[in-house]
Amino acid sequence: MPLHSPARVLFAGVFAACTSLAAAAADPLEIGFVYQSPVSDVGWVAVHESARKQLEKEFGSRIKTRVVQDVKVGPDGARVMRELVGGGAGLVVLGSFGYMNDGLKLAAEEPKVNFIHASGFKQAPNFGTYNARWYEGAYVAGLVAGKVTKSNKLGYVGAIPIPDVVSTINAFALGVKRSNPAATVSVVWVNEWFNPGSERDAANSLIQQGADVIGSGFQDNPAIVQAADARGVWSVGMFSDLRKAAPNKLLTSITHDWTPHFRQVVADTLAGKFKGAAYVGTLQNGGVNLLDWNAAVPPEVVKMAKAAQADIAAGKLNPFAGPLKDNTGKVRAAPGAAVPDAEIAGMNWFVEGIQGAMPR
Repeated sequence: MPLHSPARVLFAGVFAACTSLAAAAADPLEIGFVYQSPVSDVGWVAVHESARKQLEKEFGSRIKTRVVQDVKVGPDGARVMRELVGGGAGLVVLGSFGYMNDGLKLAAEEPKVNFIHASGFKQAPNFGTYNARWYEGAYVAGLVAGKVTKSNKLGYVGAIPIPDVVSTINAFALGVKRSNPAATVSVVWVNEWFNPGSERDAANSLIQQGADVIGSGFQDNPAIVQAADARGVWSVGMFSDLRKAAPNKLLTSITHDWTPHFRQVVADTLAGKFKGAAYVGTLQNGGVNLLDWNAAVPPEVVKMAKAAQADIAAGKLNPFAGPLKDNTGKVRAAPGAAVPDAEIAGMNWFVEGIQGAMPR
């Protein structure tokens, strides 16, 4: 048979096509992770990194991940997203609330690329969200904080006043008020996710005003609990195990784990089954949790906290159940009712017992 016979040409074409398909099938799913803060050992980004590294272990050569850290919201964020997609990313993890609108715009332009976005409230067929009810853990932490305070003055350092942060602070204050009606909570905002110096100053300012329990609201470093520990003041951490940073006076940390959700998102993307939806971690599904309580917390207080945690997980206790007023006296939930989930997702008011007003 001649070298260039139709049969040989057809065979060569089929072989080349099959080889190309096999190579394409073997290509790993490229996943881009965009973070608003630097990668560190503790905090918001650290929890993402823990999940990312676990994905690499589980999926092996089927995926390839890339991290871009310390990316500011706005033009920088939009540019980084486009660079990741242009470089072949088939899944992009947007790790900050502020990336929402730029991410949605890019998702509309790139329907074959999947996106998941932290703390957002907008979805599309290829754009999902992931969030957590940190406020459930914060309510339990507030119950304990209300019992250990001696001054009846507690403080909370807030990062940026988005609804997730506000609802967490509110739930903490409600827990405090439930266990200690005489106590009040003062809030100081730093308006940044990562600024150890400002966060330390804010914590020290609250301590100077008499606060003997300090809560940290979504900061991406341990500066607040470190400042409290140095002054012999109780603190409540967020996201990570901060006991090494505050070995003496850390009451607990409100933690979360994105690994189960990220695992499912990657599996769905590989299988072509991804659907943009909203995931919420809770005490019930294990997406939110609390560290073991400091050994100095009285056993009866620990027992109370564990009972409340179990009741929230079982749906028997809602931190935002009425009667509930905001700190201007407006009724937000009547007796027998509760603040709706949609309102919690957009919360921009403080509950009764918090001193100060929401920033404009």
